[in-house]
Formats: sequence, C-alpha cells, structure tokens
Amino acid sequence: MNSLLYPQKPCGLPFREAIQRDPSLSKYATKNKIDLGDREALLLYNRLVLQDFMSLDFTVPPGFLVPTICSRWAFISWIIQDNPSKVLEIGTGSSAILALMFTKIGCVVEATEINGIAFQSARNNIKFNGLDSKIQLRKIKGNDYILKNYYTSLNRFDVIVCNPPQYDKDYFKKQRSSNKGFAGQESELVGGDRGHEFIVKLIEEIVTFTNPPSLYFQLTVPNLQKIICSYLQDKNYSFIKDKNIIGTRQRYYFRVDY
Repeated sequence: MNSLLYPQKPCGLPFREAIQRDPSLSKYATKNKIDLGDREALLLYNRLVLQDFMSLDFTVPPGFLVPTICSRWAFISWIIQDNPSKVLEIGTGSSAILALMFTKIGCVVEATEINGIAFQSARNNIKFNGLDSKIQLRKIKGNDYILKNYYTSLNRFDVIVCNPPQYDKDYFKKQRSSNKGFAGQESELVGGDRGHEFIVKLIEEIVTFTNPPSLYFQLTVPNLQKIICSYLQDKNYSFIKDKNIIGTRQRYYFRVDY
C-alpha cells in the first residue's frame, strides 16, 4: 500500500473569498451566500474550491452533472481509511472528479465511462491536469454489462468505487420537465425503474470474479438505503453502512465485501 498525500487544508471556500477570486460569481450572490441552485454558479464555485483544495481544475459539458467537491472529498476520505493504492472507478462522469482527486492524493486509477460525450470530457479534464500517466480511462459500450466482457480479473485493484446513478425513471422524467429543471444526463442519474437496479447489477457482476476487492459506493436518495440493505442481507454479503450529512443533504456510504 502507498502512503497517501492528504490535503493540508479543509475543503471549501467562504463565499466572500470565492467572489474575490472570481468576481463573475457576484451576480449569483445575495447578502449572505451564493445561489448554488444556479448551475453556472455551482460550476464556478466548485471549480474554485477544487483549485484551492487540490490545485486541480475541471469543466463539464452543458446539461451534465456538476459535482460538489467537498461532498466527493468526504466520500473519498471514508474510503481511504484502508490506504488503497490502485482504484477502479465505475462511471467517472464528464468531470472525472473522483479519478482526479484519488490520483492527486497518490492513487493510480482506472476509470470507466459509458456516455460518449462524458468520456471525451473526462479525457480532456485528465489531460488538462497532466494526469494521463496515472489515470487509465476505459470506454464502456452501451450493452448489458458493466464489467463483464471488459475485465477478466479485478485482482490488481485494491478497491472498486462508484458514485452510482440512483434515481428512478419516473422521477427523472418529472424533474426534467419541471420549471426547476434537473441538471444531469439519464446515464448519470437513472439507476433503473426503481433506482437501485444499477447498484444491484454491479454487485452481481463483481461477485462473478475470483476474490474481487471491496466495493464502495454512496447513496444520496434516502429511501434506497433500506432497499440496498435488505438486498445485501438476503444475499448474506458482508457490508458496512455509514451516514454523513454534508450541508443540507444526507448521504449513506457503503462498503460491500460479499
């Protein structure tokens, strides 16, 4: 195992400091805060956070999910307690945020992505940050498999990591048609008819491999954690669940050991 390089400062920027660094944020600011409900403000702010926190940068194409950096770091911090060296990330997204951040702290990462536009954007972000030699990006075709047909073994990885799609199709359609909008592509957000199907499919593929590494994933849709716990218990898989509250959102972290 390697010795990971932890950032030397807390994650996050006070809103006044963020506006000082990028005055264009001022048009999204009220007296006490920045309106992060606006997608452009969310993107600008989180780019500043990542630049300050890890000296990294990223962009995402219009209509794709904007990652919140400090919530991603909280998830990574939970994972790296076991000091992993080699990480397989399933579905890195257009930002490749988890891959970039894992690499910055000293890990070697292989990351997959199914969406063609997201794949190209992820590749651009990896190249822009000069991390081509430490992140291998693999394009997955839109078929019935997440891992099978792409890997014969998972033994070279210490952990498998996923920030999975987890909304159900009806909720996604409803939100996309609302006035508020719903930033993100279907491939990023929809986990199936009920939302949890992608996670279950991923686990069922992992267990077909010999001695696979632990799977770590997080849930932001609260009602899914009970469904997933029930599934894991029925299968007699060993797992750890933890809860974290970041801002106003509650997240559940899982480690599954089969």
